[in-house]
Amino acid sequence: MLPHRLYEFLPYGYMLAGVAVLLWLDNVLAAFSALLLITAGALVWILRSDHRRQDLAEGIHRQGRWPFWFYELQPFVYASAGLLLWRFSRHLYFIPSAMILLVVGLQIWLMRSIHRRHVGNKRA
Repeated sequence: MLPHRLYEFLPYGYMLAGVAVLLWLDNVLAAFSALLLITAGALVWILRSDHRRQDLAEGIHRQGRWPFWFYELQPFVYASAGLLLWRFSRHLYFIPSAMILLVVGLQIWLMRSIHRRHVGNKRA
């Protein structure tokens, strides 16, 4: 059994390891491995967050127009695309687009993690 702190840190650790590999190694195979690590961390984070949501346990589920996995992976896809564009772009003109993708992805991820009601939360 893993200690609770290590267990809770694992998805973030996967994503941080993927970002570190992507930023430090200049290789297509390393970029593919980094994307796999980021995807693994994102999937673990999504599954844990979905399992802990109180509004889903109460049957209050908002139907959206996007499929579940597409909606949930959206911030991670934006941030990963921004990192890839920033890392592998050869022209200076792509850097603003990379930064916008990265910031939007992180903003969506933070908004979702803050606004989800989890079991044990005191907020309504």
